[in-house]
This record gives sequence, C-alpha cells and structure tokens, in this order.
Amino acid sequence: MLKNILLASCLLSVGAIAAENTKNSDGTEFKAPRLAGDSLAIKPLNKESDKTVDSIQEMFENGKVKGLIRYSGQYRDTDYHPTTTIYTPKHPVQQYSAIGGYLGYETAAWNNFSMGATFYVAEKLGNNPDNRTGLGGLNEDDGASSYAVLAESYLKYKDDENDVRYGRREMPNYRFVSLSNIRFSPITHEGTTYENTMLDNTKVIFGYINKQKNRNSEDFIGMVRAARVNVENTVGLTQSEKDKYYKNVTDDQGYKGDEKSMAMLGLNYNQDNYNLEAWDYYVEDFVNTIYLYGDYSVKLDSDTTLTFAGQYGQQNNIGDNIAGDINSWFYGAKVQLSLDTGVTMFTSWNEVKYDERTYDGGTIFVRWGTPQMFNSFQVQDSETAGTKSIGGGIQFELGKMGIVPNTVIRFRYADYNMPDNISQYYAAQDRSETTFDLRYSFEKNDGFGIFTEMDGLSIQFRVAYDDYKTDYDYDAFKARHGHEFNEVTDDFWDYRLYIDYMF
Repeated sequence: MLKNILLASCLLSVGAIAAENTKNSDGTEFKAPRLAGDSLAIKPLNKESDKTVDSIQEMFENGKVKGLIRYSGQYRDTDYHPTTTIYTPKHPVQQYSAIGGYLGYETAAWNNFSMGATFYVAEKLGNNPDNRTGLGGLNEDDGASSYAVLAESYLKYKDDENDVRYGRREMPNYRFVSLSNIRFSPITHEGTTYENTMLDNTKVIFGYINKQKNRNSEDFIGMVRAARVNVENTVGLTQSEKDKYYKNVTDDQGYKGDEKSMAMLGLNYNQDNYNLEAWDYYVEDFVNTIYLYGDYSVKLDSDTTLTFAGQYGQQNNIGDNIAGDINSWFYGAKVQLSLDTGVTMFTSWNEVKYDERTYDGGTIFVRWGTPQMFNSFQVQDSETAGTKSIGGGIQFELGKMGIVPNTVIRFRYADYNMPDNISQYYAAQDRSETTFDLRYSFEKNDGFGIFTEMDGLSIQFRVAYDDYKTDYDYDAFKARHGHEFNEVTDDFWDYRLYIDYMF
C-alpha cells in the first residue's frame, strides 16, 4: 500500500514541477499549508460583523448570520479482544451517520460591544445501532442519540488592540484549547478570554476557562472531567483520596470531585519568516501544561520554501494533586518543503516520556482540543506514554496544478514505536498508520487545504489503515505483572465522510 502511495505521489510531483502558476486562480497569493498531522490551528472564516452602529436597535438589525449544513458519517471495523485462546471480539464495528450543523448570529458593534449565539444540532440519519457507538459522532449517554445544544452564547468587546469575550464559544486558536473538529460538531468552551495586539507582530492572550462541551455532548463540564481523568491511571494517591475524588463502579472510574477551571496564558510573536509561541495552561489542583512552538522558513528560490519547526510540552501536577503524580514531557521536530506550484511535503518526529512513577506512564493530557503533536494523524494521536513516532506526508492542490479542478489530496504515513519491553507496565502494541484525504470544493479551484474553512459546498473523504503488531509475548507479560496485557487491537480501516455547506 505504502509503495503504491509513494509511486502516485512521485507521478503527481512531476506534473507539479511542470506547472507555472504561482498565484491562486482568484489572484490571491499562494500560501502553503502547515502540514503537521491534524494538529495545527486552522484560521476560521471571519463570520463576525465588522459594522459599527449608533444604537442598540441598529446593533441587532446589522448583525451577521453564520451557518453550516453538514452530513457526516464514520465507519471503523476494529476487533479488540483478550489475549486468551477464546476469541471474543469487543465492539468489532463502530459507526455513526448524522445530518445537522449549526446556525449562529452575531450583532453589529455598538460602542465596540457585540454579542452572539450559535445552536448546534445533530440528527440521526440512516443506520446508527446502539451497540456500534464509541466514535463520538452522536450523543452516547444512552446509545446513539440526536442532540441539540446552545454551544455559543457570548458578549464581546473589540477595538484595534483589544479583544475581550465572555461566555461559551468556539476557541479555535489556543493550541491545547481548540476545536478538534473531526467528528460532527467541534469542542466549545465556556469562560473569558482577552487578546492584546498593542505591540507590533505580537499577540498576548489571557484566559480563564470554566467548562468544556465535548464534540457530541449537550453538557458543559469542568476541565478535569473534560480531560477524562481515570482512577486506574493515577499514581501516588492514597485509598482515601481515590474514594474522595473518583467513582468506584466498574464501568466508570472517572473524576467525581469539585469542578475545576483552567487559567491560560499565551504569547505569539510573528515575523515574515518565523513564528514563536509560548503557552501555559493551569488547571487548579490538577495539572500545569507548558507548550512551546516555533517555525522558521527560508526561500530556496522564488517558488520553493523550506520550513523547520519544533515543539516542546511539559506537564506537572499542582495544588491538591487530585490526579496524583504527573511529570511528563514531549517534543518534536518537523521539516516541510513547499512549492508554489501546489505541492507541500513534510517529515516529522515526536517522542513522549515514559515513566511509571507518573500518571498513565507519562501520557499527555490533550482532551481540551486537538492534540498538538506533529504526528497526530487521523486515528493515532501519539500522546500516549513512551510513544516514539516518525511520519511524513505530501499534499497536492490538483486544481492549481491543472490536473483535477477544485481538488486537494493528501497522503501520509507514520510509524509509532511503543514501549513494548516485557518489564514495562504500560506496554503497548507497535503500530503504523497510512492515510488518504480528498477535499473537493464546488466554488474554489485552489488556495485551500484539507481543513480550510470556506463558504459554499465541499466534500471531504478520509480513510486510514492502522497496522497493529501482534508479535508480543503476552504470557510473559502476565507472569511479570500479574494481570493480562491490555486488549489486543487487530489491523483496521477507518472511513470518514463530510459533506458541508457553509454560509
């Protein structure tokens, strides 16, 4: 499979090099996408009213509507099974099929103040068996259910240098706090944010986030519950602390204590050829996360850009340590080559700490948004303890290349080397992932990527093949640790389809 993908990529590259168009068909400058898995923030469309009015009545009369009509479906045929000789598959098939989207409205600005609200809706369409849940496409509190929720309701103050927002809303550009818009609805958050752009090329961000609404939920929950903390993975808690903070039922051992909020601080500095970011996320009595990112681009010639990027993250327990001991880190590097003719290719590397003295062996908490690791692909997120991953990919703007109008395709491959020594308590199966993405726009010929937000009708198809290694001595693991190895995962395919009409 990988051989065929690489061959197709090489053939398309030849066509790309022969192309001469360095601008998009609408005359805008070609800007290569930042291909770092599915992790980097995507700039949303400006669906905010930019009109200033003189009265409250005009404030509502001159607002702006935003909407999305979406069909989304996903299918994954996976066998999780024990290591015993008796083969009893668990959830061999997962799927959902839904139609819905969102409808929102933001008023015009009066004395720099405006307000907005957005409803999300998902309705079951087609086959959604209750025993095939687990992908996060529909509400799964009791089988596969439709849902409707007021996901955004906010007050905003914005002038030339200041942007203050209070309430619940989408927060797409705060790295660890972001949308993760890969199922039917994105993640939204509730709280207050402040952005200041007084200094040239610099943005300072402050935030205090109280709650989060997960992709397929109707409820906003605290930031510890949103992180999916589980007592089974804690290290260093006494039994009385476990009883105080966590449920003891077999199928749900999640956090049950008081709601906790997150304080957030960000600093972004941008120049023409480099970008630097520093972030801090402080969830009271739980964990502090530091994230650093930077990239530097150099023009090799008039049509070719080479970009180097690096990232580092660290997490430590704080306050009452309600999840026990947390002491982990991850880092990564990426090299990307972009041709103005519409071809972008990259290779990237990530490593996560392994330490059995910390929560879940060093697994990074990423559930407040899109995982930021470079090798976070369609299924594999690469944030689990001890993961060492190397990946690569190539994207073609077929419309810009004059091959297939209005079309972008992308191929990617990553190998995930997991901790698999018999002595390691958090051992896991080595695996690899091969992905293919296709995006077709009915309105734009070029100048867009796999996740670019754009008005009008578009279709996106995604497929991933995950190859899990099963050549492991499960009996030796059980003899060493006194319990079964985690359920074994067999190779599987993951298919996703999105049909979007955005207005």
